[in-house]
Amino acid sequence: MARRPIEELRFVVVGAYVADCFVRTPRLPAWGHEYEARSIRTSPGGKALNQAVALARLGAQVAAVGAVGDDGLGRDVVAALARERIDVSWVESRDDAATTICLCFVSDEGDSAIVWHIDKDVAVSPESVHAAASAFDRADAVLVTFEPPVPAIRETINMASRCHARVFVQPAPVLADPAAAASLPWDKVDVVVPNEIEAHALLNIGEGGRNVAADGLASALADELQVPAVVVTLGESGCIAHAAGVTRRYSAQQTVAVDTTGASDAFTATFAAHLTAGASEADAVHAAHSAAAWAISRPGGYRSMPPPGWVTGGWRSWSWPGSSSRSASWTARGFWRKPVPRRAAAERAGAGRGRVFAG
Repeated sequence: MARRPIEELRFVVVGAYVADCFVRTPRLPAWGHEYEARSIRTSPGGKALNQAVALARLGAQVAAVGAVGDDGLGRDVVAALARERIDVSWVESRDDAATTICLCFVSDEGDSAIVWHIDKDVAVSPESVHAAASAFDRADAVLVTFEPPVPAIRETINMASRCHARVFVQPAPVLADPAAAASLPWDKVDVVVPNEIEAHALLNIGEGGRNVAADGLASALADELQVPAVVVTLGESGCIAHAAGVTRRYSAQQTVAVDTTGASDAFTATFAAHLTAGASEADAVHAAHSAAAWAISRPGGYRSMPPPGWVTGGWRSWSWPGSSSRSASWTARGFWRKPVPRRAAAERAGAGRGRVFAG
């Protein structure tokens, strides 16, 4: 397959477009306890939004399919997408509905825990997907998460397949009903990109479940779902990819963990972009790991997606506002940063960080 410039590619991203509330805290709260967080702030978010932004910053043409409430938060979400040059024609603004707010707890070490719920009145519906038929018809690839209700996920996969677009599924968050996951048309999916927990959840959709070691997850899931390619992300241990009957392990790139919230979204979007452009699996994974390392080393969700001008492991001729070209080029040489003292890290990103994390 000949390589195509990512700028020529069209993507549709279906999922949640919400407001994230980031709570930076040294520990998760316990029932009946009360203590002060280090910081609390809101930002447009959602896995689909993060992935749409990551694709747009790579230069791709992106259409978002989702729903927000007709309120200030919803308008902020749509405005953020528009600033990133994302087509918001199919992001519905629902009357008398409140835009979803997801709580994202972030520890001093960069670990995250997310509490979320999407009300039916702002959930993506099969009708929402149908309304975006023209975007699907032009798309080279479609990305869908497990944020929408199952009927919308099913219709997204079916429509993408009918339009001959490559289908990428990130099965996150894990569905509460295993039978619902089993009912999806996996035979029309091209690539599945779960983390280790999500991979185990998909393997357990049958009777009795299966206990599979990390190294065997990708091949086991490919066999279970009968999909051509599976990439299981393993955090600091890299990822396991299985395609064409061959399983390969790829090492992660190293960085200091500031916030892991957007790491999987940066990985999935970048992998999808490069693979759709005709890159080899190895090159696409390398680019995805670079993007995840970038995201992990910065606070926030969509704001931590690699910026315009960023390329695999480096830059074109663009620098992030507020950073010197020297620091940018140093960061580009492998995304490796030594552990920094807690106070220095706190001054740089709002909280203490000291351990090295592989994205």
